[in-house]
Amino acid sequence: MRSGPVWFIYLETLGILSFAINAMIVAKAKNLSTLGIFLCAFATALGGGTLRDIMLGPAAQPFFWVAFPFYIVAIFFLAVAYANLDLLRVAIARRDTLVKETAEAVALASLGALGAAKAFTLLSPVVGSGVMAMLQLWILCAFFGAVSAAFGSILRDVLLNEFPSALRPGVFVLEALFVGSAVLAALRMADVSQPVAVLAGFLVTLVIRAAVVWRAKTA
Repeated sequence: MRSGPVWFIYLETLGILSFAINAMIVAKAKNLSTLGIFLCAFATALGGGTLRDIMLGPAAQPFFWVAFPFYIVAIFFLAVAYANLDLLRVAIARRDTLVKETAEAVALASLGALGAAKAFTLLSPVVGSGVMAMLQLWILCAFFGAVSAAFGSILRDVLLNEFPSALRPGVFVLEALFVGSAVLAALRMADVSQPVAVLAGFLVTLVIRAAVVWRAKTA
């Protein structure tokens, strides 16, 4: 079983499956096979967290999807269903853009917040005390939050031979992640409880991304 508070498990699962659904929609539009859709969804949903755990070192391992293989199984069955069930694809296609963008925004916000929270938990005991140490911790948490969420979407675009959308000017993906993760880290350094800090970081990132998408739609 996955260890940790229930809210953590739900939020992590929401982010991972949201990214998987987003990747499936994009991969199917590129006419990939069922296996191709699964691999794209796997890399997108789990790639950012894997890179984060590699960079954080042995204390962050085994990888979260190795410790809890439910994510791989769930992504596999989702990919097979989406690739082969016309009814499911038609239902999603009715709101294709809305589902895709909503899934990506939720995934970015949730995985970014959880990445920053994990970085804070592992790094705060080793960075030391003082203003400079706290500044380093704040920046590192924001960085790892951004990596946890954005790297998956970058992998998706590279696999599909597209320029990574997260790196395009004006989309503010990395900026939203950095701000949301920084808010979380600041709250944790102020001794705010982890659930409250994670929720705040999640909401800040989500609001920024939603505002950017809405502005682009109405421009």
